[in-house]
Formats: sequence, C-alpha cells, structure tokens
Amino acid sequence: MTRRVVASLFILAVLVLTFSGCVTPQFGEDSTFNFDTDEGVPSSEQGYAGWAPASTPAPVPAAHSGSSGTALSDRSDQKIIRTSAIDLEVSDVTTSLDSLKAIASAHGGYVGSMSVNTRSGDRLYAVLTMRVPASSFDPAIEEIKTLGTLKSQSLQADDVTEEYVDLQAQRTALANQLVQYQRIMEKADNVSEILEVQEQIERVQVEIDRIDGRLKYLDSRVDYSTITVSLSEPEPVGTGDGFSITSVINEGIAGFLAVTAGLVIIIISLIPLIILALIAYLVYRWWKGKTKVTEERKPDN
Repeated sequence: MTRRVVASLFILAVLVLTFSGCVTPQFGEDSTFNFDTDEGVPSSEQGYAGWAPASTPAPVPAAHSGSSGTALSDRSDQKIIRTSAIDLEVSDVTTSLDSLKAIASAHGGYVGSMSVNTRSGDRLYAVLTMRVPASSFDPAIEEIKTLGTLKSQSLQADDVTEEYVDLQAQRTALANQLVQYQRIMEKADNVSEILEVQEQIERVQVEIDRIDGRLKYLDSRVDYSTITVSLSEPEPVGTGDGFSITSVINEGIAGFLAVTAGLVIIIISLIPLIILALIAYLVYRWWKGKTKVTEERKPDN
C-alpha cells in the first residue's frame, strides 16, 4: 500500500512539473507589452534582457555633417562664362594696341580679333578682343583700365553649369547605347540586321560627337574669359562745343551744296511745265497775229 502511495505521489509530481513547464509564459514575436511612453521600455518587464525598443531615434545622416564641404565642392564645379566690354579714350591708339597685346601675353592669353578704323579728323578708332585665363580675368581688367580714361565698362557672368551637366548625362546615356549596339552587332546573323544596327551606331556616334563639340566649346569659354576693349582718340582742340572757324566753313559749304542741289531738283522738275508754257505762249502769239491780219483785210464800211 505504501509503495503504491509513493508511486502515485511521484507520478503526480512529474505530471505537475510537466504541465507547469508547458504553461510557462514565452516571450515571442506576438507577445503584447504595455509601454510607458516616458521611459520607452515595458512597464512590467523592464529588466528582461531580450527586449529591444520598438522604435529608435533615426541616426543623423553623415552627409549633414559635411554639407558645407559639399557646397564648396559644388561651387568649385560651377561653369561660369565671364565676359567684359571696356571703352577707353587714349592719346595714341597704336601704342595702346601694343600695350593690350602685351597684357594678353603676360597673363597667358591671346588676341582673338582686332580692327582699326579712321574717324573724322584722322582720329583712329580700334576694337580688340582678347582671351585670358579665368583666373587672370580681374587682374587683366585692372591693367587695361590704366591705359587711358575709362568711358564705360560692362561685366557679364553666364552660369552654364546646368547645360554642362545635362550634356554629360546625355553623353553617358548615348555611350551606353553605343556599347549595347556594338554587342548586338557582334551577334547579328544576316546583312539586314547588320545594316540596321550599323545605322543606329552611326546615329548615336553623331550625337556623341555633337555633344563632345559643345562640351569642348563650353570648356574653352569657361577656362578663357573674353575681354573686348574699344579705343578712341580724343577730339582735337577747337572741334568741341566751342567756336571753330573750320567747322563753320564746312557747315556753310555743306549748306550751300544742299541748297544748290535743291534748286537743281526743282528746276529739273519744272522743265516739263516750262516747255508746255512756252508752247502755249507761241500758239497764243500765232493766233493773235493771224487775227490781226484778218481784221486788217476786212473792207471799211
């Protein structure tokens, strides 16, 4: 009897332990917690080692800390075309042209174009266009302004960064197309396929060459700024707003010629009327003479 009781108690204890293990709470993915929003951890099980916060603060992006450096990099990659037009009054145009050539050469630039003309009074007028490196743009302008009296100056800066980046993107896309067409060409089996692919390759290559030319032109305009200088000599003394006997004589002669030309035009225009009037006068004289003769031949009553 005692053995049976002991065996029964042992079996009962085993069963209790087994069932107690089965109903032990398991913290899985579907477990529900009541979170304290102030602490960010479960209020009932704060010390559970396997718990992780439901949400964590987003990390600060690495690019944010270096935004100033990125901005400087973007600014250094800008494509700016700088141009200037300067109007100077100089005592000697020829000497000033030589000085402008020396300034362009000293700054690593060159003269793009030059023209010299003569104005009234044998005064020279010249226009010279030079190209200098962008880094020497401002120093070259300051040297140019020392050659004479500055009459006017204009500066212009055109930002072509957007166009430049767009052209580069187009070229990259076209280059990828060209690679694909070349791969297709290697797998072409018949003449018609080869000709069709070859046509597409030529089209893409033409577009790439066009973009390369435009990029090269923009690089040239960006790397070398353009300065256009106009040179003129001052008017001789006595030809300004004051009295000048030469100017008076010239204006008098010009007025006389203008009046003479007007009279000639009027006379030529009146010649047909004069001829008609002369014919009418002759006809009148003939008719009057004939009438007088007829009256003289009539007998007296």
